[in-house]
Amino acid sequence: MGQSILVAHDGSTHAQEAFEYALETYPDANLVLFHAIDPFAVTPDATDASAPLSEAWLEEHREDARELFEVALEGLETGDARIETDTAVGTPAPTIVAYAADAGVDGIVVGNRGRNDAVDVRLGSTAELVVRRADVPVVVVR
Repeated sequence: MGQSILVAHDGSTHAQEAFEYALETYPDANLVLFHAIDPFAVTPDATDASAPLSEAWLEEHREDARELFEVALEGLETGDARIETDTAVGTPAPTIVAYAADAGVDGIVVGNRGRNDAVDVRLGSTAELVVRRADVPVVVVR
C-alpha cells in the first residue's frame, strides 16, 4: 500500500499548482483532493439562497466543491495515482489538519497562498497554520 497524501484545494491557482506538484512527486500515492467548506466565507457575488449551515446550504457547497474538483482534474495526466475527493465544513486550516489526522494521511500538500492572493504575503495564513499544527510533513508549493 502506497503513501496517502492530502492535497488541499480551494480553487486558486496556487492550490492547482500544489495538486500538480503532488501528482508529479507522489505518482503512486493515494491522493485525497480535499476542500474545506468555510462557513464564514462570504463572497460578494454569492447566490446562496439557503440558510447558512442548513442541509440545502451544505449540498450547494458540496456541489461547488464537486465542480472545483472536476476543473482541477481537467486535462491532467494522473498516471497511477489513485485520487479520491472529500470535503468537510470548517475554517480551512484547522479543518485540513483535523481531516489529515482523522484520515491518517502520511503528508499534506498545500499552495503557499489561497484565493485571497495577497501580494505582500510570503506564506498564506492557511498554509502557515497547517505547517504549524499538522502532525505529518507538510509541503508548501510556491
